[in-house]
Amino acid sequence: MPFKYKRTSNQQSWNAVSMKKAIESVKNKKMCYNEAAKYFNVPRTTLIRRVRDVNIDATGNKKILGRFRSVFTNDQEQEIVNYLIDMEKRFYGLTINNIQTLAFELAEKNNISHNFSVTKKMAGKDWVKGFRKRHPEITLRSPEATSSARAQAFNRPNVMKFFTILQNVQQKNRFLPHRVFNVDETGLTTVQSKCSKILALKGRRQVGSLTSAERGVLSTIVVCMSAGGNFIPPMIIFPRVRMKAELKDGAPPGTIFHCHPSGWMQLDIFTEWFQHFINHAKPTAEDPVLLILDGHMTHTRNLQFIDLARKIIPLLYAYHHIVATSCSHWTFLLWDH
Repeated sequence: MPFKYKRTSNQQSWNAVSMKKAIESVKNKKMCYNEAAKYFNVPRTTLIRRVRDVNIDATGNKKILGRFRSVFTNDQEQEIVNYLIDMEKRFYGLTINNIQTLAFELAEKNNISHNFSVTKKMAGKDWVKGFRKRHPEITLRSPEATSSARAQAFNRPNVMKFFTILQNVQQKNRFLPHRVFNVDETGLTTVQSKCSKILALKGRRQVGSLTSAERGVLSTIVVCMSAGGNFIPPMIIFPRVRMKAELKDGAPPGTIFHCHPSGWMQLDIFTEWFQHFINHAKPTAEDPVLLILDGHMTHTRNLQFIDLARKIIPLLYAYHHIVATSCSHWTFLLWDH
């Protein structure tokens, strides 16, 4: 399909406002088809089809040319636009590849017919170009490098905005301290990177300490705690392919384990942890919880996590560190049919 199409015919060159008035005149029985078509200068056959509403896509005075249709509706695309703008404000703007992948996941998740690449699991460049053309308020920009600390914490406007929204939510829902949770991932190495100080003879030129000859591996631990001091049993992600029973020795009761070659958090793994959180926090309509998390891609671009969160809304509210926002703001990811 060409990027720019140049019209070679004069089809549907009639005025949309005149067509609307002609349709209303015929439906109100003020004019017949011939009179309305001649008076408002619109095609008679087109007027008949629009009045009888026999077209599948072209209804009323709406003009639709060609056989190609947008994958998403106007409302759905507007939700995507709002999401892109919202994420850019949070310093987590999406790239072209991100929006291509997101569009494919949205279409698949909601069983929307599309012609995206199933092999690459991405929307094509034609769709992106058309999407940007339909929404000129979205432009491709080179972001200014902004440190994570400055963007998320050491920035007075962001901190004040976060706590203002958090205060409003707290005043509205009156969460008790033991129902306000914060979750984050941290790394733990199997070999100490720095030795503790020891007592030795004064004046000794070299002091050694026996350590493991291995460099050690870094594992990820997901820790969640409430403001009242209640802990959710952690999740440990080991950088390996298969799990060994010996790795579970000495872990806190209720700990869940997962393996991944990188040892880092993944989309499906975080969704599994979120189900683990629900099983222990047990949010209900009478006793809801507040979950605070950061803007990592496994949190903000995770359709499965958002879908699971929506199933228990309004029992659960999820907030980002930069700007708190309800999960309901993500409903564009899971349109209901």
